Amino acid sequence: MIGRLFIILSLGCGCGYAKNVDRFSKGINESSTGITAPKKITLKQAELIALEQAPALGRADFDSQAAKQGIIEARSRFFPQVEGDVTAVGTSSASIRIGASGGLNNPTILSREANGINASQLIFDFGRAANLTAGAKFQALSEVQQEQMVRAQVLLRVDRTYFSVLKAQALLRVANQTVAARQVVYDEIAALAESKLKSDLDVTYAKVNLEQAKQLVLEAENALGVANAELSDAMGFGELHSFTLRDEPQFPFPREDVGSLIATARDIRPEIVALRDRVKAFERQAIAEKDARFPRIDALGSVGRTTIGPSSVQGNYAAAGINVAIPLFTGGLLSARQREAMLQASAEKKSFQEEEDQVVKEVNCAWFDASSALKNIDVANLLAATAGQALELAKAQYQTGQTSIIEYSQAQLNALQAEIAAASAKYDYQIDRVQLEYQTGTLSLGTPGVIGPGGTFESRPKWELTRGRGRNEDRRTPDQNLQIVNPNP
Repeated sequence: MIGRLFIILSLGCGCGYAKNVDRFSKGINESSTGITAPKKITLKQAELIALEQAPALGRADFDSQAAKQGIIEARSRFFPQVEGDVTAVGTSSASIRIGASGGLNNPTILSREANGINASQLIFDFGRAANLTAGAKFQALSEVQQEQMVRAQVLLRVDRTYFSVLKAQALLRVANQTVAARQVVYDEIAALAESKLKSDLDVTYAKVNLEQAKQLVLEAENALGVANAELSDAMGFGELHSFTLRDEPQFPFPREDVGSLIATARDIRPEIVALRDRVKAFERQAIAEKDARFPRIDALGSVGRTTIGPSSVQGNYAAAGINVAIPLFTGGLLSARQREAMLQASAEKKSFQEEEDQVVKEVNCAWFDASSALKNIDVANLLAATAGQALELAKAQYQTGQTSIIEYSQAQLNALQAEIAAASAKYDYQIDRVQLEYQTGTLSLGTPGVIGPGGTFESRPKWELTRGRGRNEDRRTPDQNLQIVNPNP
């Protein structure tokens, strides 16, 4: 009866393992599906496609899932450990005694065949298993925050390349308009030169200006191609696509001062939260290694049947007992493990301090960049309008012979530079604004352009821990639920 039970349990465990492996493989295959590249997209659509296809985010997701398995591994210490054994022993005689066995054990060996089930259950270990489990949970939380960081990096790259494409398209329009305008000027001057009303020098200058404009078109087309390639890659496509993008409205500048943004970044930046969790993980590991110095109490049980052997051992057997293991001397192993975990926790604390300083610098720099870029929009537009007026005046004076082609060419150059600056200013601000949101740590929480109270976290999609939103590690405990909410269906 016991032999049959052992066979049934073995088959059941094997089938369950095969089912789990099949489910895991199926999940990996389903995660690798591709998306057809659309012709027209918005910024939100580009972000969703990137989040669906980005290999880096998929890798981070698998890493976080693997870290969660570490929780199950650590928590398994609380459950009975059951295994089935089949032992067959043959000796040169009915019974034999082994002298040099390399250990203290029963020297009598009997020829036999036995089937049995052995089980052990942890009763008490002074909290070591609990601390190891808590450390694994904090480590898993750290990996979840690493996934958040990768998600923010994916969004940042998509947003930057999206606006880079729009910027390149704007510059190409300016270049084409410049070619058309200078072609008209060249044709007029060439016609006047044939009538001997303008010199060959004027024609040469006009020709040079026209060729420079054509060169500008080539550079703008190249920049647009490169931007499209970067956007295609950022969205996870393995080949080049040219998209028709919708121009996004200008993002508002945050109402909060830079100090509030720094406080927000310290609270929710994934790198910061991940390091906090790693510190907690190593602290729990150090406590667990300290607990390893204390006794461990286990309950042991064995049941089975010996089917072949001397009559004195044939038949069913069952036994149970309690074992107390007390580490007396380990050659410094336990103390070294404890010190190692404590030193790792100290090192992570220093990394945390370094990261906090880096975050302060990055938020400050991003805030000044975005603020200057916003102010530059009005300045660039005013400069473009002023340069356009100066060009019209220079053109009128040149046509009446009051100025030379040199002054007219300089006015054309100034107007072109001002138009390029005006066309770039809006998208430079959008890019810097997205960068500010990334440095503040809110880019991965939803649509760019809203930071802090007023826009607020509650009104935006979430990708975070349900147990505390990941914004204040001090309010979290490792025993709470680790479920993750994905806002993207």
